[in-house]
Amino acid sequence: MKKLLLFFLAVCLYTVGAAQNVTIKAVNQPAAVVFRSIIEQTGKNFVYSSELLKDMHISVNAQKKPLKNVLDDMFKNTDIEYKIKGRNIILKRRSLKQDAGLKPKRDSSLSVAMPSLEIPKMLDEVVVVSRLEAPAVETSEIGAKKLTAQEIINTPVMFGESDVIKALQMQPGISEGQEGMAGMHVHGGESDENLYMLDNVPLYQVNHFAGLFSAFNPEAIRYIDFFKSSIPAKYDGRLSSYLDVRTKNGSLEGHHGSFRLGLTSGAFNIDGPISKKTTYSVALRRSWFDVLSIPMLALVNSSDDEEKIRFRYAFMDLNAKVTHRFSNKASAFASVYFGDDILKTGSSDKNEPSYGLYDESKYDFHWGNLVVQTGFNYRFNTDLSAEFTTAYTRYFSTMESDTRQKDITPENIMETHSVSKTKNDINDWILRADFDWRPNNSNRVRFGGNYILHSFLPARTDRNYTVGTTQVQSRDSTWAYTANEANIYVEDDWHISEKFRMNAGLHMSLFNIDGKTDFGFGPRLSFSYRPVLNWAIKAAYARTNQYVHQLSQTYLSLPTDQWVPVTRGFKPQNADKISLGVYWQSDNKVFAASVEGYHKIMRNLIDYREEYYLQPPTAMWNAQLCSGKGTSKGIDFKFEKIYGKLTGHISYSLAWSDRTFPDKNGGETFPARFDNRHTINILLNWNISDKVSVNAAWTGHSGNRFTLLPQVWDSPDFGNSYTDDESPLKTRINNYQLPFYHRLDLSCTVRNKRGYWTFSLFNAYCHMNTVAIRRTYTNSNRPVFQKVKLLPIIPSISYTWQF
Repeated sequence: MKKLLLFFLAVCLYTVGAAQNVTIKAVNQPAAVVFRSIIEQTGKNFVYSSELLKDMHISVNAQKKPLKNVLDDMFKNTDIEYKIKGRNIILKRRSLKQDAGLKPKRDSSLSVAMPSLEIPKMLDEVVVVSRLEAPAVETSEIGAKKLTAQEIINTPVMFGESDVIKALQMQPGISEGQEGMAGMHVHGGESDENLYMLDNVPLYQVNHFAGLFSAFNPEAIRYIDFFKSSIPAKYDGRLSSYLDVRTKNGSLEGHHGSFRLGLTSGAFNIDGPISKKTTYSVALRRSWFDVLSIPMLALVNSSDDEEKIRFRYAFMDLNAKVTHRFSNKASAFASVYFGDDILKTGSSDKNEPSYGLYDESKYDFHWGNLVVQTGFNYRFNTDLSAEFTTAYTRYFSTMESDTRQKDITPENIMETHSVSKTKNDINDWILRADFDWRPNNSNRVRFGGNYILHSFLPARTDRNYTVGTTQVQSRDSTWAYTANEANIYVEDDWHISEKFRMNAGLHMSLFNIDGKTDFGFGPRLSFSYRPVLNWAIKAAYARTNQYVHQLSQTYLSLPTDQWVPVTRGFKPQNADKISLGVYWQSDNKVFAASVEGYHKIMRNLIDYREEYYLQPPTAMWNAQLCSGKGTSKGIDFKFEKIYGKLTGHISYSLAWSDRTFPDKNGGETFPARFDNRHTINILLNWNISDKVSVNAAWTGHSGNRFTLLPQVWDSPDFGNSYTDDESPLKTRINNYQLPFYHRLDLSCTVRNKRGYWTFSLFNAYCHMNTVAIRRTYTNSNRPVFQKVKLLPIIPSISYTWQF
């Protein structure tokens, strides 16, 4: 009787779903466009392999027909079959077993039209999830972007290394900072004002090799979510943007993988089933820099030069994930990420002389991230689901120096030996719960919270200095801090009517450290009005808070950077941002355009004092800092072509960004380092055929700001005749603007039966851009300024073998 009742209910649910009426007219339109129209009318989700419908176009004409009849018409002359299961329409080949040639490829990911639905936890038929981005006119979000792994790969970059952050740099309102680096300065913010997450777990250091590559291995990525204006209430902790990178789940369909061999690195990934309900996914990437440097160093050190060079650099990323499905309602996963960088430099005289000076120096750097995470997903019913997560994350960096000098005379040998070790360490223990509730067809409520136990050790330095037989040891006065952070949030995405949509939320936080407690209040509100079907007008407000900050003495991402919490004497950073936007898409949904304006006010910003270097080494790190405020405003324009053989976008940004610190620049307002007034980005992807595609990316922007020192004064030598140090006289901060920056990057992908070749050119027309200004001297000892130019044209090639 019980089985009969269940069967009856299942039939009823299928009949109700299939009986929904659909009105649609499409002539040779992309499958994704047709699916989107059906989704709007029925509330269903399409679940399918992206390879299944690659480049597929559909023609259908239906006037208030049942959904089942429309689907029958769409797929009657194809090898595709469908099944309606609850809210999902699942598509697959009619019979994979009968046609071995239809075996799914490794990179065939699932496409799910509704962004947060975790389909793999409910269904047997699916392997991995990717998502179709909802057109901007249909949401209440401003400044949101969703990228798939394929979109990341389609952005040409240096050395052919596909990169999440460099793909986002082509979006309006985002600056790369230094040339070729994987940094982000979003709407006038600093690089530490972006929260980078891996499967919802924060990362502190996300760059390799001073920012040349990011820590996100594209072979491990399923999709990413990025927000810079209307921030979901779920996120807080940074002022400017939030990037959540989701990693792949393993496939139940078989073992698949790939191996990539490039000029600078290699990558290997594999995924597949462990059992009928358990899958695995492993991705590994490692650089070749240390291997390539061996012959070059041997050549350099074999010359007649008396100096011997020491250099070695390597980085790696490891992602591993195991997923187990207990039932259609419950699943669990465990994952590990480990990123590691090693840099060894130095020099020494080849031979110790019998008379004179002998120098030897060694510098070792080691830094990276470790993330260990477990999660449990449970679907209470068709309307309520939850994810419970525990995680441990660690960022570490160590810097060791060992310098030795001998002053050899006939009478004596005076040896000076200096050893130092600086350690920076952050450990976070995280508990998190997130709920997703759909009380009706018009509302979607998300709520949850987390607790984080932080442990900070900012830049503790131990020194050992020996002159002759005299030895001195010291340790900087740096304290370890323990902090408690708690966050709760709630938001409702309310589809009020066909014309109105609203998202309202609230994020509240608490941060306790060093005997003081700070509270954060973060209201979020976004509103959308559609006067006609293909136009939308939006407005948004968001307040964000930040309790940890990155202290950097350069504009590169280096292991010398420190992450420090807000302690006594400083307040948490916060920002208020107002955004307005107008959006359009063509009737056939192939073209789209947008105009977004914003105004952001930032408070309690932290930076080094102008003369921080005069502080003694034993001074507390926070004695070197000062606080101030900043503002940024601007307009972002974007026009894009979404479907077809030729896709891409062109964007233009007009922006202003400034800073005011009472203890800097005489208290006067000065432009931010990356106050780029004009920025133009053009990205084109041309699928010439099934085997060949070409990608082009051109970027141009007003030059970065730079502090040009017109005068310096000689530092006193205190009796040391070898001293030639100079100290700057006071001048206005960022008083000089570098020349206009522009660059073209190209890539071409050629596919064969087993994989594909990728050829790329960074800076294709070899425009040597100015990245800095340095002071030098002529032969007559007259000071002059010289432009510093770094990166010429850089070709690269790689091959990816798929199995």
